[in-house]
Amino acid sequence: MPTDLEILRTYSAMAQHAAKRHEVLAGNIANADTPGYKAQDLKSFAELYKAAERQGRDVEITTSDLVRVASRGAESPNGNNVSIEDQMLKTAETKGQHDMALAVYKKTLDLMRLSLGSSR
Repeated sequence: MPTDLEILRTYSAMAQHAAKRHEVLAGNIANADTPGYKAQDLKSFAELYKAAERQGRDVEITTSDLVRVASRGAESPNGNNVSIEDQMLKTAETKGQHDMALAVYKKTLDLMRLSLGSSR
């Protein structure tokens, strides 16, 4: 039986990243009409994972991982650069990442239960 449960830590961190990104994207959508508001996003999970791996630590999501999103189109006259369409696409992408992380996490637990002889 493997004693290193790195896969569980990794996919748990991926699910937490997706949840935090949903929060950030929801904030962007909520402020779509706020004058001067600049859209934000999180660094990608791959970036955070590589940085954590280089430093020999687990993946942690902090406020320093928030980044300003460059305007892909014209800003609105009030200085706001939130594009609802972009936010919705990012939300769908993030949902897919979250679903994948939870599926792998669940299957890993199922395999562990199976190896222990438990059917529940």
